[in-house]
Amino acid sequence: MMKCYIDRVVRDSDVVTDIKLLIPDAAQRRRMSKVIKTAVSTAVECVQGVENIDSLDAIITATGWGCLTDSERFLRNVINDKEQLLNPTPFIQSTFNTIGGQIALLRHNHCYNVTYVNRSHSFEDALLDAMMRIADGESENILLGAFDEQTPSQHTIMERMGAFRKYKDGEGAVFATLTAEKTPTSLAQIETIDFLTHTLTKDECLAKYASTAESKLLYNSFAEYGLFPTSSAYCFAEAVKQIKEGAAEVIIYNEYFGAKPVVLKIKCIC
Repeated sequence: MMKCYIDRVVRDSDVVTDIKLLIPDAAQRRRMSKVIKTAVSTAVECVQGVENIDSLDAIITATGWGCLTDSERFLRNVINDKEQLLNPTPFIQSTFNTIGGQIALLRHNHCYNVTYVNRSHSFEDALLDAMMRIADGESENILLGAFDEQTPSQHTIMERMGAFRKYKDGEGAVFATLTAEKTPTSLAQIETIDFLTHTLTKDECLAKYASTAESKLLYNSFAEYGLFPTSSAYCFAEAVKQIKEGAAEVIIYNEYFGAKPVVLKIKCIC
């Protein structure tokens, strides 16, 4: 059984530090799009200061859509400028691994750095990688993050596909620090991650995964945060919050928009 400890979890809405302290280089800040600023500042807030990026031995990020604003800007420039005199910045910042790279560049950290892009399983795939690295002894202090942004074009396309008949649109960034060993600041531990092949009802999920009658269940709660591929990271943050508030065990079940279900089990540190 793979176990790792959650030391800290920060959502983009939790960031309170001045962005000038989180991203000290003014020129670098100016070049960043909204999602890059949001995700990088959330990451730095999570590690509690840019200097603490030095201690990371892995940076693992997840996204379903990537940096849509820069991708759209680059493609529009290709069309409008007829492929002549193109500004390389939107292209450079349009790649899925832009966020992970920007975090590392803040302190020139050359640790393991990978981004997972697998639609609604992106966050869970990144988390599984982090857990496996800890279990194999390859990493001890990991920064795990997920991000996605919405744009008017994306919203229009998905609306035409009927995506918002049942769900609202959403976006956001969540970062967490995971450690191999329990520390005085550890909040909870991840005990289980399962990728299922079939749907479970609430009762079936509790019967299979709950250790006690008091176990909490977040069942498809991703819908509360809007429709974006890594909204399950918000469920992860909510589970840790409930552990901090006294819950002994929280089970997360997500069957995102028709994808295969994933179950996470997070426990308090007793």
